Amino acid sequence: MDLKLLERLSLASAPPGFEDEIREILKEELEGRVDELQEDGFGNLYAVKGSGRKVMFAAHMDEVAMMVRHIDERGFLRVVALGGLSPSQLVAQRVVVHGKVKLRGIVGTLPAHMGEEKIPKMDELYVDVGASSGEEARSLGIRPGTLITFDSPFIYQPETGSVIGKALDDRLGCFLLAEALKSVEPGEKIYAVFTCEEERGLRGAQVAANRVRPDLAFVLEGTIASDVPEVQEYNYITQLGKGPAIRVMDRGLIVKGWLLESIIARAEGLGIPYQLQLSPVSSTDAATISLSGDGVAVGVISVPARYIHSPQALAKVSDIENSLKLVKSLMEDPPRKRIQ
Repeated sequence: MDLKLLERLSLASAPPGFEDEIREILKEELEGRVDELQEDGFGNLYAVKGSGRKVMFAAHMDEVAMMVRHIDERGFLRVVALGGLSPSQLVAQRVVVHGKVKLRGIVGTLPAHMGEEKIPKMDELYVDVGASSGEEARSLGIRPGTLITFDSPFIYQPETGSVIGKALDDRLGCFLLAEALKSVEPGEKIYAVFTCEEERGLRGAQVAANRVRPDLAFVLEGTIASDVPEVQEYNYITQLGKGPAIRVMDRGLIVKGWLLESIIARAEGLGIPYQLQLSPVSSTDAATISLSGDGVAVGVISVPARYIHSPQALAKVSDIENSLKLVKSLMEDPPRKRIQ
């Protein structure tokens, strides 16, 4: 498993609705390695391989980001969130403002010397690119609607078997999907769909599911690892180093019993560790896919990552490797519901 593709995906910018950089990387990676490579009018990318039942594997290309909503006359940029962001995790972080050129900036906050510390609200945050005036900022191509992404390096740390980078939700899923598709000979007709705007309402997946009308589907994610000091063990969603997370339920999905048992049996047959995930307050593209057409059974396989929906996240390479093994097996031999 080569992490170079994951590095490229993590470093690229793809706010919701602006997934072009990721889409081009994936097209380059998959060109000539699949039977069909298509885009739809919404921006979703479809890589098709094999024949038989239509089995859809989906991973979303977009990442949480921000957008300029106002430029004041001193050159500071007020922002709006694209996706679920916590303001407390943003202050003093370095960002990229996508004007005429990519400008580095800082999410502004008062230093501790200036008075009482407080957690800001989203509409109190601003980005400082060093412009001396609003006119200068505008001359650099910054305007309402200009995109802002996080300026975070990608780090592979072999000493701890970890990767650190931005947008691991869901560049981990995109990586799994591309890597698996390149190397397997699928047992059915696999539609690998890289979707748009998951972070703004699961929108691309709705378009894709209506287009593909799959017989079975899987969603691949980078998911919440909450095994950190301030969380009690009974509230863990997933943990690092415990293998792929096999979802049982979330706010928008209950995985069908036969499919859940099939995925568990597959992981056990492969001899890989796994963990069962219950996420009562979050959701994925699986929710909208499951409600498409006449209804679709959908499974969710996720790589645990700490600190998702923040400027950077951390995941274990062993979890990525074991997740890839499971995804490859499900592609090569997608499960079937047994008729009683």
